[in-house]
Amino acid sequence: MINILKSYLIRTKRTPVRMVIILCPLIFTGLFIVYLLSATGLKEVELAYFFGAYTILAGFSVSFLIPMLYESDKKAGNYANDLRIGICRKKLFFVRFIFIFILLMAIEGIAILPFILFLHFYGINIQILDLTVYGMIGSVGLISMVPVYQFLSLKFNYTGSILAGTIFTLAAVLLGTTDLGTGIWYYFPFVYPIRLIYGYVSGLFNVDTVIFYLFISLLLSFVSVGIFSFWYNSWDGISEMEE
Repeated sequence: MINILKSYLIRTKRTPVRMVIILCPLIFTGLFIVYLLSATGLKEVELAYFFGAYTILAGFSVSFLIPMLYESDKKAGNYANDLRIGICRKKLFFVRFIFIFILLMAIEGIAILPFILFLHFYGINIQILDLTVYGMIGSVGLISMVPVYQFLSLKFNYTGSILAGTIFTLAAVLLGTTDLGTGIWYYFPFVYPIRLIYGYVSGLFNVDTVIFYLFISLLLSFVSVGIFSFWYNSWDGISEMEE
């Protein structure tokens, strides 16, 4: 599996992926810091609002990051590197899922580090428990949708993935931060990250509740990987929509 992960990393060379992974979180953090410096109503809740904004943007960004990761394979003979390499396709789909999860954690880390340094420089206290909970929501909470975007990226290219990402993100914000989601939000995994942060900040959820739903998210992600890997195992490499 390590060799496959290395090959996926090598495929990002000379592509926009590495620039996106590094620059986008830094730009987001920089803009958020500028906003904080000009705002007056976010005292003592800086960390919560940072992760709230990050989670919304990350939830959408996954929908175009994943097709970007598949773009090099598409150009190299319509995914011939994976489909005809002789390695079990189910394993390849799963390893790609792990690779994307690692990238998501790296992106979150790149975004968090300068923000923590900023808070420390300005003497703002950081609760380690809150930082840990927010960090887990921002990574584990997102992965249940990764297999879905993998499928959409392969089957429908950028168009299908980004269209779904737009719909999921708007619905997640609506169901995750308003009373419309009361009693139904837990049926929609794409709502989990936003709803968990909203509930934790407002005191509606404690740490145990957050961990429970993150476990559900993790479980659903592996179920989805299993389902879509069976599809990928018999896929002919033909996409049905072009960007």
